[in-house]
Amino acid sequence: DGITPSSITVGRGCLDTVPRAHPSGRSVIFFDEVARITEDSWEAGETLAARLLPETGRGTLAFALAPEDSVTLDRRAIRPLPPGRVQGNGSYAPNVDALVTGPLALTWTHRDRLTQTSPVIVDHTGGSIGPEPGVGYIIEVRWVDPDTGAAILPAGVVIDAGSSASWSLAPEAIPELGAPDRTAEIELAVRSRRLVEGSWITDREARWFRLTAPFAAGWDRGWGFLWGT
Repeated sequence: DGITPSSITVGRGCLDTVPRAHPSGRSVIFFDEVARITEDSWEAGETLAARLLPETGRGTLAFALAPEDSVTLDRRAIRPLPPGRVQGNGSYAPNVDALVTGPLALTWTHRDRLTQTSPVIVDHTGGSIGPEPGVGYIIEVRWVDPDTGAAILPAGVVIDAGSSASWSLAPEAIPELGAPDRTAEIELAVRSRRLVEGSWITDREARWFRLTAPFAAGWDRGWGFLWGT
């Protein structure tokens, strides 16, 4: 959105990406008008190898000297864009105990993969666009491993949130049944999806909230003791 000799102003979560933290010192890469786009086609699941050969006044870098990158195709072009402006109780960072005290009001804005093709790019804070026909939303909940702190796949709970841009998530919608022993935290995301040839295709990325599991309200998270009254 803006650049000066000392700073860059960016919009986060554009197109099929979501906002995320970046370490200090991370490189920022810009594409210019000489970027190349291939029109070849490949199957989902194929892994491609690619090398970039810089051209300077001294010539073109030799193919053998160029570092090789690889990318595994995952139907990125046909996946719906993730919802924008995803908030819980009106905040981009809802209170970690929000589901302990009551329902969590989730809100978001629509995005449209088919119409968001102009040079003007909207970041995740923009208002609703579309939505793309046939796109709906799910609330995906993953258990957090009490020993490693990592989210467990596949999702423990998936809730069909329809096609609107809001959902009230009740604590009882996330039952303890099925969660690993001593589970005290969950990760939660609003995800977009569309039906393609009989299978659900979800967005490429999602923004996750880490919250206290509603059924773990009485647990001490450090030791796992259940306090009595």
